Amino acid sequence: MFLTYIVPLSILIPILIGLFNYKNLQTSGKFVFYYLVASGLINLAAIVLVAFRMTNLPLLHLYTIVEAVLLLSYFRTIFTNHLIRKFLLYIIIIFPLLCIINFTFIQSIFTFNTYTRPLEAILITFFCLLYLYKSGFTENWINKQTSWFNMGILLYFPVVCIIFILSNYMVFVSKNKELNLMIWQFHAIMSMVMYLAMAKGFSLTKTDG
Repeated sequence: MFLTYIVPLSILIPILIGLFNYKNLQTSGKFVFYYLVASGLINLAAIVLVAFRMTNLPLLHLYTIVEAVLLLSYFRTIFTNHLIRKFLLYIIIIFPLLCIINFTFIQSIFTFNTYTRPLEAILITFFCLLYLYKSGFTENWINKQTSWFNMGILLYFPVVCIIFILSNYMVFVSKNKELNLMIWQFHAIMSMVMYLAMAKGFSLTKTDG
């Protein structure tokens, strides 16, 4: 119940707050909003597939592409450095191609994408840390929309990267169901933490400079 329904539905909190403040969102906030909406729709499709006892793993491959493109596009809007923005544009184009190559020739679309998913997490974490390094902490940092978006990203992606790497091992090799459930419950909790941080960010749109 917690993994299948409560966590996916918790994404409605930032979506509803973002929708309410949509007209006040900057371009960066809109990319985060689009990411959450896309995530919610894909999660809904995954729940439907589970209800019909069908595998939803192909959706994970699609989700990885959508998530990476939208979040990297978000970072491209908040960086001011031309070279970084250009580099991000190249990654936004190349990464989906790598995902397609992976599920076409390397990893089956019916298994966890343990190559591209961790790579995505590393890329997003890197650019989040780079932005934090470039921008620094200002006096008004805690009241900025992007600060809460980045906080949610940094609490989620680095922590769960190891889960993405070991996903196939835990399911198909270890077969320790209790450990597997515990790990994915932890993943679910971190997802909720990210959603709540992003909800806080959307609530600050009117005061964000």
